[in-house]
Amino acid sequence: MKWKKDMGALDMSAYHDILIEDLEGNIQPMDEPYHKAKQIAPGTWQVLSDGDYSYVIEGDDEAIVIDSGCGAGNLKEFVKTLVPGKQVYRLLNTHNHFDHTMNNYQFDVVYMSEESYAGRCEPFGDYVGLDIPDDYPVVFLKDGDVINLKGRPLEVMAVDEHRKGSLQFLDRKERILFCGDELNGNFFDSRISVEHSFRNLTRWMSVRDAYDTLCAGNGIHDAVYVDRYYKTARYILDGHANEGAEYFVPYEDPRPSVYEIDGKRVKKRRSPNMEGLSVPLAAAGFSRHLSYNGGRGCFCFSRKLSPDGIFDRELKINDCRFCYYLNRIWDK
Repeated sequence: MKWKKDMGALDMSAYHDILIEDLEGNIQPMDEPYHKAKQIAPGTWQVLSDGDYSYVIEGDDEAIVIDSGCGAGNLKEFVKTLVPGKQVYRLLNTHNHFDHTMNNYQFDVVYMSEESYAGRCEPFGDYVGLDIPDDYPVVFLKDGDVINLKGRPLEVMAVDEHRKGSLQFLDRKERILFCGDELNGNFFDSRISVEHSFRNLTRWMSVRDAYDTLCAGNGIHDAVYVDRYYKTARYILDGHANEGAEYFVPYEDPRPSVYEIDGKRVKKRRSPNMEGLSVPLAAAGFSRHLSYNGGRGCFCFSRKLSPDGIFDRELKINDCRFCYYLNRIWDK
């Protein structure tokens, strides 16, 4: 499908028989448009559709959107209702996972890292096979760039932990770090090495006096978690790697109140579909691990299927949980 300016939302009717439940328990077909905004700071909104949260940042003469989600309907037109009379044409991507990028095509220009470009249109889960425009205008960002939002400049930080090419956007005016999936307050997921994570945390700590809030893909968190993760990573590197537990109840995204209605599957709005993960985990010998989570697969357990990083641990100290690989403490 070719891109054109101001094109309408995708036809999602193929997903009509999948139901989706919001945070209040309301259930509707997946192809019906849904956008719900919550103001979280002056000129700043968190928007729930499907996929991870989007964020809207209002400047003097325009508003910029961070991440586009993967929900039905027109995100750009909805954002215009939040900022009457102001332009809405630019979107920033924190990284290229499909639950952050599917609706990029609705905007006039999309900003991302060069490393994010190749994978930005790769559907996963229920969306495999969906045809979306992949030729929309893109501008590449790099570390140290500044987004020229009038009255509210956004500083670009290129720090990849969750995904290669990830970006964060520092808003000094409202003291917010828009951090995608790199940082959150539920758990820290160290996937490359603890040494690598410690360097990243050191970078985020270097501007720690500039932000109090983390606006992450999965929600809003107190930035004190950065301090806690930094302290915990340093503790692990100081010879305490073996203190992490192999068997633990993982952090899990919200689950629907009911899984089926009249033969139609129900999923939770925003949460990734991990229903099929329990089968390969059990086949790989992780039945005991699954038992700690009622037999359900979840995002945290997906790390166990990594071919060279199966020795994972969760360490709960410093009022946080830190997930890491026992065989990836130091850089190779």
